[in-house]
Amino acid sequence: MTQNDVLPSDADPAWWKAPLGATVPALPLLVWEFVIGAEEALGLLGGAVYWAVGLLALAWALPHRRSARMLRVTAACAGLFCAILPLLFLVWMAMVWSSA
Repeated sequence: MTQNDVLPSDADPAWWKAPLGATVPALPLLVWEFVIGAEEALGLLGGAVYWAVGLLALAWALPHRRSARMLRVTAACAGLFCAILPLLFLVWMAMVWSSA
């Protein structure tokens, strides 16, 4: 074992939990939204799909230090919210149209 195999003292051993917890439910939604073309059909809300991809990628790419933990959690949660937002809008529109 070399000295390079040892984690630095400020490394976060559970750095992967927040990005994984947000990516697992968001990835199927993002694939579905890209397949149906939600980013074009929803106009302004369609940009949330691109924001979701960017924020989830940022959550994975941030440094694995404890000092970046809250930024990583915030990016992961915001990415998950942006992935769910177009679906919530579609459900809301379906409810509005069915009640009329």
